[in-house]
Amino acid sequence: MGVTVKDLKTYTNIYNIDFGEKFVFFKFGADWCIPCNELDKVLANVENSLLYHISIDNEEFESFFMENKVYTVPDTIIKYKNKTHRFQGVKTNEQINKILDDMKENN
Repeated sequence: MGVTVKDLKTYTNIYNIDFGEKFVFFKFGADWCIPCNELDKVLANVENSLLYHISIDNEEFESFFMENKVYTVPDTIIKYKNKTHRFQGVKTNEQINKILDDMKENN
């Protein structure tokens, strides 16, 4: 499911929130992107997490995409406490859980 972020100010405000023990996913993608939709299904099953969608078709984020080299979708940032992890493409449940476990251990 997830929440759609419509502007850069909202993204920045959400990104700067301390969500404590929750994993926060910021998925850059598009409704027409089949791999993006596949990743949504995987991320929907992650417990103790929040999912935010940012559309690459949103011109509000054009400079952000360039500065952060978002060239391929899906492109996902995971935030946990003060750690972040970024990946491109689709991951399996097992791969996502491994990333989350590593983030927990290294925090």
